[in-house]
Amino acid sequence: MHDDALYLCALTHFASPPREGNSATQTLHELVCFIADIFETAAASITVALPDQPDITSVSSPEFDRCEREFRIGPGRLPRLDSVQITDVPSAAYAWPAFAAQASHLGVKAVAALPFYREARISSGSAAPARTSIGTLTVFSHEMIIWDDDDVSAAQALTTVAMGFILMSLELHERERESTQLQHALETRIVVEQAKGIISKDHNTTIDSAYQLIRRRARSHNATVLSVARAIVELGLKV
Repeated sequence: MHDDALYLCALTHFASPPREGNSATQTLHELVCFIADIFETAAASITVALPDQPDITSVSSPEFDRCEREFRIGPGRLPRLDSVQITDVPSAAYAWPAFAAQASHLGVKAVAALPFYREARISSGSAAPARTSIGTLTVFSHEMIIWDDDDVSAAQALTTVAMGFILMSLELHERERESTQLQHALETRIVVEQAKGIISKDHNTTIDSAYQLIRRRARSHNATVLSVARAIVELGLKV
C-alpha cells in the first residue's frame, strides 16, 4: 500500500543530523507531507506531546486543520496503548458528530491514529527499555480501508526515525536559547559593573552606593537598571 522508493527516501532524509536553522516545526511539516505522499492518504497530521513543553501539531494540508482538531477532541481523546482505526467514519457520526461532519465535508471515510514512542530506561543502571508515548500520527483517507500491520509498522518506524531528528532539533534550539540568555546576562553584568565604577569614581563613593544611585535613577525615570547603565557608559549620563 505504501510507496517503497519514497519511503526509503524519507528514511534517508530523516536519518541525517538536523541542519542548523531547521526548526522542529519545519521538520514536522516535512514529515507529515512525506507520510501523506508515501501512504497516498488524503492528509496526515502529527501531534508531539513532550513533558513540560507545549504540544506541537502539524497537518500536511491546511484544509484539514479543523478536521484534525475535531478528531483530537473527539475520537482522538480515547485512551489507547496501540493504534486505533475507524474504517467507516460515516457510521460513527452518532458518537462524534462534530468530527464526522468535518470528515464528511472533506470526503474522509477512514482514519487511523498511531501513537509513537521514545525508548526510556526504567531506572538508572537498568538495561530494560520502557516505551514512553510522545505523540500521535493520524492519517485520513478518502477510502474505507483497513491499514494492515505492515503499513502501520512502516508509518510508526518512519515517525520514530523522524522524531529522533526532531528531538535533536528541539535540543539544539534549547541550547541556543540558553546560550543567548547566558550571553545576555554576561553582557548586562559587564555594562552594569562599568557603570558602577564610573559613578563610584564621580561621587567618590563605594561600589554598593554607586549601584543604589543607578537604581534610584532607573526607578525615578521608569527605566531599567541596564538602560541607565548603558546611558552612563555610552552617553556619559550623570546621576
